[in-house]
Amino acid sequence: MNRGRVGNVLICLCLTILLIGISRGAAHAQTKLVKPLSGGTLQITKSGSYFFGSNFVSALKNSPVISVAPGVNNVTINLNGFSIIGPGGTFNANAGGIKASGGSGIIVVNGTITKIPGNAVVVGSNSTVAGMQIIGNAGDGVQCSSNCLVNSNIVTNNTGTGLNFVDGSSGYQNNIISGNGTNVTGGTNMGHNVCGTSLCP
Repeated sequence: MNRGRVGNVLICLCLTILLIGISRGAAHAQTKLVKPLSGGTLQITKSGSYFFGSNFVSALKNSPVISVAPGVNNVTINLNGFSIIGPGGTFNANAGGIKASGGSGIIVVNGTITKIPGNAVVVGSNSTVAGMQIIGNAGDGVQCSSNCLVNSNIVTNNTGTGLNFVDGSSGYQNNIISGNGTNVTGGTNMGHNVCGTSLCP
């Protein structure tokens, strides 16, 4: 009788541990971003963590490659070492690499964005851009509203502003910023940023 009860308790305990493990796995699940077959903009409509499994080569000149829907907050986009490569060309305000201006808590990390005929990365408040190479785009490298952190990026040869902040509430540090139309507008220099051939003022 006691052995039966002990066995039942052990079974229940094992099932509980299994369910906890499954729930934790679901909580940390990531979604792989896949380029639409149509070649159009990839839309992100839910909060969560997203990652690249390959390069995104885009021909879009009048819309962003990736768009986070307005009001969608807490989105992480990990390029996972891959690139967003645009078609090149002159600036178009509707084009872009990653457009997430209507969301808060956006994180963009670990990849390259180049040849976009618009702004490369546009994020809303309380957002982070880190570990990126943002090179040779026709607009700004990074646009960010309030309370953002831009850290450990290479932002070079963009036609617009390398780092463009709306005010001083955002911070930037450990970046290489050179050859842009303007290197930095707004924001607070937190140190160890190189502008051209010297430390940023």
